[in-house]
Amino acid sequence: MMICKPKRIHPIGVILTFIKRLKDLVLPAIFILFVGSEGMIKTILTIGFIVLIFALLVGSFFSWMKFTYRIEEGEIRIEYGIFVKKKRYIPIERIQNINESAGIIQRLFKLVKVEIETAGGGMEAEVGLAAIRREDADLIREVVALHKKGNSIQENDEQQVVENTSFRMRVKDLIITGSTSSGVGVVLSAGFALVSQLDDIIPLEEIFSHIHIPEDTSMTIYLLLGIGILIIAWILSMVGVLIKYAFFTVKKVDDDLIITSGLLEKRQSIIPKNRIQAIRVSENVIRQFFGYATVYIESAGGNLENPTSSTMLFPVVKKKLIPQLLSEFTPEFTWQNNFNKLPKRSMRRYLFRAVMPWIIIAIPLCIFFQPWGYFSLLLILLGSLNGYFSYKDAGWSIVDNQLVMRFRKISKTTVFMHKKRMQLIEYRTSFFQKRAKLQTISTTIKAGIAGSRYLLKDVEEEDVRKIEEWYRVEK
Repeated sequence: MMICKPKRIHPIGVILTFIKRLKDLVLPAIFILFVGSEGMIKTILTIGFIVLIFALLVGSFFSWMKFTYRIEEGEIRIEYGIFVKKKRYIPIERIQNINESAGIIQRLFKLVKVEIETAGGGMEAEVGLAAIRREDADLIREVVALHKKGNSIQENDEQQVVENTSFRMRVKDLIITGSTSSGVGVVLSAGFALVSQLDDIIPLEEIFSHIHIPEDTSMTIYLLLGIGILIIAWILSMVGVLIKYAFFTVKKVDDDLIITSGLLEKRQSIIPKNRIQAIRVSENVIRQFFGYATVYIESAGGNLENPTSSTMLFPVVKKKLIPQLLSEFTPEFTWQNNFNKLPKRSMRRYLFRAVMPWIIIAIPLCIFFQPWGYFSLLLILLGSLNGYFSYKDAGWSIVDNQLVMRFRKISKTTVFMHKKRMQLIEYRTSFFQKRAKLQTISTTIKAGIAGSRYLLKDVEEEDVRKIEEWYRVEK
């Protein structure tokens, strides 16, 4: 099977390209409507803006006309350019991942968006096909898969695909994912940012000046108002998570993991086995309390939209089920429960790092904002608890060619890394660590654009030597 004849994307790609370019005109439009001068100048600006929109529409049409793609001689060949014709030839061997997504417009026309990532990454996907038929997307993936397997690709070849196992999130799991996510802070930040921007357009101060608030309003009313805002933010955060991860499914087909999710925009990612650099298990405080965790795949590649190339394998799953799921979907990574703990003399260093910033904040609050400032002492208590549990949870383990590191900032994180996937391992010692015979371990894997780095602080010197010897031994 080949795509030798140059093909265009679906004509709806004209609209998609136009909408994408139109986003850059939002600020000029706001300037003309709300900030621009009156009279002739504003009329000229408005006419110029309309002409610019028309030019963008015409340009989007000719961009669609001039853009073609095909697969020929082991390469994906792209030709584009209105005034200057450009060609881009991408060897199939360089392709790391093929992602699919379908927004509202694509789904109305039964189309998909395909993004092709290559080795070495970059600020965006190497190839982006905004709207093509599902059959064409499947054909591209099939040709790439057959080519990489070294099979001859001919017109009547058939690929036998065996689905080994699959996982689908239940509605119950989706609700748990949304209700225990940390998106409340994001919603509140976005809300405050929106209000600050609207203040320049809508006279909020004048509006609120007409709202009468009784002087004898108690703190209880303000407290209830704050709780109400938090509940609304929590509900919006949960709705956002439900929309994003609706119909979340993981399938293992041959050596690939196919991850599909999304309600309004259906996204599909295919992660080949050889791209997986590490497995990361994250447990925030709420999920850990109820025995749940989130499992991520750290994979090679990445672009501006996903610079870390960290993909959710299981958004929320019972922790006791993770060993079985890893053995089914990523058998090369082995779950580990037995960890080498940090020495007791490391605990005071963890406590000091966790408590000192809050002491610096609490002292002036207690002095200048009495008596409410004394509540800031609770932050010192919370910092102490976080420091203690960060020390208690930290540890490491080696099983054959796998290094497992566990640590905590706020969420508890466990990272599984293979020796052959580790790009770098470093050891460093500060002046105070040297006196206590402790060291910090730093590991780096090739994930995303810049790689991912993990730290385990205040490890026993003797244990560091064991890890160093394990890493240096030839496979």
